[in-house]
Formats: sequence, structure tokens, C-alpha cells
Amino acid sequence: MRAVNPFSYFVDYASQISGFGGERPSPDPQYCFHTRYEPVRPGRAIYRLRLLGAQASEGQLTVRVHAFRPDFGGAPSLAAGSRLELGGERKQDLEVAVPFHAIGGVAYALYGFFSEPTNLAVDQVEVALDEPEGGEQVEIEAPRSALAAEAAAPEAGPATGLIHHGAVERTRPVSQDCTWRQLDGGGTVAARVSRWREAVCVAAIVAYSVDLPGLDGWVAGEMSVALHDALRSNPLALHARSEAPARDSGEFADVIVWPAGLRTGIDAPERWATLHAWLERLKIGGLAAIGMTYDPDDARTGELTRNEIRQWAFRLIGLGYSVAPLAFADSDELVRDEAGLAACCFIVQRQ
Repeated sequence: MRAVNPFSYFVDYASQISGFGGERPSPDPQYCFHTRYEPVRPGRAIYRLRLLGAQASEGQLTVRVHAFRPDFGGAPSLAAGSRLELGGERKQDLEVAVPFHAIGGVAYALYGFFSEPTNLAVDQVEVALDEPEGGEQVEIEAPRSALAAEAAAPEAGPATGLIHHGAVERTRPVSQDCTWRQLDGGGTVAARVSRWREAVCVAAIVAYSVDLPGLDGWVAGEMSVALHDALRSNPLALHARSEAPARDSGEFADVIVWPAGLRTGIDAPERWATLHAWLERLKIGGLAAIGMTYDPDDARTGELTRNEIRQWAFRLIGLGYSVAPLAFADSDELVRDEAGLAACCFIVQRQ
């Protein structure tokens, strides 16, 4: 573990944490700290922030790991993030760890800003970087897909802003809700939502340019006759799978299509474990389109929520995936089932 200067990027700018940083006022009224960009050994790494002698009556500090590829140019992208709740009657030492998956040829920095107003005062700000020794060791390394050489669609790349703004389309999906505007006609609402799930997954194959001859993919779970027929006309070879292969099986896919997605009635740890088990089977560059059912009102104990989906997105980014931006619809636009649950599609690419 090595110490990193928290204020080594904007050396002249004063931090909103009183007494730290440079002499000049920062143009960003929320700015707290920003380390310089530096290479990190490939594998599982962790930035650790410590606020010694911290005291605040309220507030929130958001901490992000930003990634930058000098050879690619462009703006830095979000690699991982976390939040630190502030408050308390007496001084205390606060700490937050932000794990991320470091990739060779990429430089990383830790950035912090106040996401809620605060009167935070601290005695000392410390940042440390814990990186793997000699790179991460894995049981079986995922092979590289032919897709990894292709330029990703703009929506599929990692982004500093993970929220999609503007209207969504069924034919060019991001990670989006099922809304009334996207449903086709005919049949029960449940049947129309089921067709929407399958249509969005098929559309993702085309929109993200993974419908190529020579690629192999899996359809997880149940598949309708209509989906079977639609996939038969696609040059991508897709095979039905009832469950994710074991980690030591050596089986990987270029594409995973999972229209029905996670079942309801399972707890959060099992949801994550099931989702991650499938995504671990993607080749480098591979894409997954996954249907989900969730509670948009956070009113049913134990059901998947929007907040949990957001947490998955940040967690997956930290593990080296890209997540298509999240597009959660307004409540009056959502299609809900009899239990009040909504449907969405989650699109992930392994980097």
C-alpha cells in the first residue's frame, strides 16, 4: 500500500475542506480533493480515503475513481465510486474504501466532492492505494472475444455520468424501463411485457453490433417460440442454457441474452451472486442483455429496487465492466404487473 497526495492534481486550487489544497479558489464549489493520474498494476486494486479528526453536523462526500487512457485521448471515465455519510457530535476518524479493477495502460485517480451541503472540518486527509502484487491471479482467465476489437456503441462505454438523459427507444436500448409507449398491441399486459423483454434483448444484439457470424452466445432461462425464430435468422449462434457454467469449466460466451432475468422472491446476496455468475462467463468484449423485474417504489421488502440496480452498476464498473446508462422512467409511464412491479433491461459489456 502506498500513500498518494490527495491534492496533487489541482495543486493550486483550495479544497472545500477548510485549510487544505492550494491558495486559489476552486471554480468547482463542491471540490474536495483530486489525486494525480498514475498507472496501477493490473488486477483488483483499492483506493482508501481517511479523514482524521473529522467533525460535521451533516452532509455527504462522494468519492470516485476516474480512469484515463493517454493513448486514446478523450475525457476520463468513471471506474468506481462510493459515498461517505458525514455527521456526528464529536470528532472521529472516517474511512471509505473504493475497490476497482485496474487495467494495463490505464491511469487512475481518486476524486472527491461534496454531494450534499456540509460543515465538515478535519485534522488530516489521507489517501492510500492498495494494488495487487504482480497482477491479479485468476483460476481461468476469460478469453478475448472478437467483439473486443470493435468500437463499442457510444452508449455502451463507461461514462462519468451513468444516467441516460432524454427519450429511450426499444430499437436502440440502453439500460431502460418498460414504458407504455414501448409496448406493442395485442394480448394481456403480461404477454406484452414478455414480448418487450425479448424484443429489447434482440434489439441490443443489433444495436451494439454483436450480431456477427462466428460468435457464440447463450440464451439463459426460458425462450419463447417467437424469440427462437428471431434468433434463428441471426448470424450469431445462440444456444439455450439453464444455468451459468461453473467458474472452472472454461466455458465463455461472446453474448448472453437473458430476457426473463432474475426471478423475484430471492434476497439481495443471491440476486448479485446469480447475476455475477452469468457475467463472469462473458469473454473480454462480450455483451449481456438481461431482463429484470423490480419494485420502483421501494415498497415491498426484499424485492429488487432502483437503488440496488444502481449499486450493481457501480460494482460492475469497479470489476472492469461497462454498463449502458440507466434510464429510469417516471412513475406514470411505467408498465406494472398486478403486484405493482416494473420491468427493465440491463445491458453490460465486459472490458
